[in-house]
Amino acid sequence: MTFRHSLRTRIIVAFCLFGAVLGIVYGTAVYISLDLIDDHLVDSRLSQELEHIVVHHRQYSDIPLPTSPYISVYIGTSSMPPHVLQMTGGLTEGFHEAYYGKDEYHIAVQRLSNLDSFLYLFYDVSALEFTEKRKLIIGSVLVAGVILIIGMGLWIGWLTSRKVMAPVSHLAEQVNKSGPDKLPTDLSNHFYQDEVGVLARALEKTMQRVEAFVNREHLFTRDVSHELRTPVTVIKGAVELLKRHFSDEKKSPPRALSRIDRSVNKMESIIETLLWLSREDAVDHQAPVFAVLPAVREVIDQNRYLITDKPIEIDLIAKADPQLTVPSPLFQIAVANLIRNALQSAPTGNITVTVHKDRVVVLDSGVGIATRDLETVTQPYVHGSSSEGFGLGLSIVSRLCDRFGWQLKINSVVGSGTTVQLIFRTPAK
Repeated sequence: MTFRHSLRTRIIVAFCLFGAVLGIVYGTAVYISLDLIDDHLVDSRLSQELEHIVVHHRQYSDIPLPTSPYISVYIGTSSMPPHVLQMTGGLTEGFHEAYYGKDEYHIAVQRLSNLDSFLYLFYDVSALEFTEKRKLIIGSVLVAGVILIIGMGLWIGWLTSRKVMAPVSHLAEQVNKSGPDKLPTDLSNHFYQDEVGVLARALEKTMQRVEAFVNREHLFTRDVSHELRTPVTVIKGAVELLKRHFSDEKKSPPRALSRIDRSVNKMESIIETLLWLSREDAVDHQAPVFAVLPAVREVIDQNRYLITDKPIEIDLIAKADPQLTVPSPLFQIAVANLIRNALQSAPTGNITVTVHKDRVVVLDSGVGIATRDLETVTQPYVHGSSSEGFGLGLSIVSRLCDRFGWQLKINSVVGSGTTVQLIFRTPAK
């Protein structure tokens, strides 16, 4: 599951949403309550007026004048104005609400004990209840309250997120300070036994496993460096002695000896490259500057033996002579792998190596690479049907590109050939 927003943002948003919902519910409840209270007060006032009139009529047998200018009293319906009579249709004893236009009336209906007619009390509450202006004012106050609650939720959420995220940020800081030689294996000592403490313990166990793995890798690299370099050095010494022997006897060394010499040199380069790649801090920013064009020309000359019995031509086109500040042998290994791959995929035809100011382009007229295979050719042990190697060449080039910040672009058409671009960074001028 991928989360789009950070924990801090989600905490702040949660508090803001809580404040918004709380404010809206509270504002709506207050608005409705005010309306209900207003109606209740009006009905209570009308009930008191009705009781006063009934008691007075029982004692004095007449109807007193109402105590409020907003209350009208009628005995029966014969004396009612037409608009008042219109509102009495279908009314029974009790309290009612009616409207005439925009005016609102609360009506009390009660039968008098010594009369056959009903007593009607009309209370004009239009001037007493909510008016549009009063509703607007009250609504504005409630909206302002909702905004204030949301603002408080934002502030509280921000403070809470800082408190909640503080141990997480501290944990991230502890992890970021770590390195291959100094892994944080005591993270749980800095945190309480809460959720962050559980995460710290999990990271601590992971770091301990990583530290053990790194130690094994260091031991493996050290052992491999010794155990592989020693026999390679012995083989190189033996080859040199054999070459000298044939030279002393004025005989041409056998082709097998030349193949052994080339193979052992290639093996030495691969070992050095792999050991260099295995070190995390292997990028040498203090490496001497070297010219790319002579290095490429040397690589081509070293690999011409591969086309001795093949109708293939290698052309070098120099459009620029850039300079780089990486170790020259590593650059040559990358270019050599590209050229050897081109030679293996092109049984006949031409191979063109072009040096630009920012890249080296190797173009061959070989069998090409299928589109479905282009995404996997840089993976280890993946090679084409015409390749005689182990599928490590482009993998090593890809890793060198990752280490130096270069780019490796491969375009190919089946049956027409392949174009490989090694794009490097030129030093700033």
